Amino acid sequence: MQLIDVTNSYAQTIRQQLLKTSAHFIKVFTLGNSKVVYRKKRDVAEIVISNKIRPVTDKEISYVEDELLGQDSSKATITNEGKIVEISLNN
Repeated sequence: MQLIDVTNSYAQTIRQQLLKTSAHFIKVFTLGNSKVVYRKKRDVAEIVISNKIRPVTDKEISYVEDELLGQDSSKATITNEGKIVEISLNN
């Protein structure tokens, strides 16, 4: 598995999100057929993993947590809705 940074492909959308929300950092990645959006607000990190074709696997969730949150991944809250997974971490 590999996270591929595709943030530049979403530059206009990201620019609008940064202007309209309290987020100060947004990155977009692909993980095979899954799209991963990583946003940071002051004390909160949010990750959304989505896949239009199939449910997101536990292996993908663990991989994304380890890559983006590192040691803090054990403190994260995960909401799994099948094809959409939300991971949040309050610092």
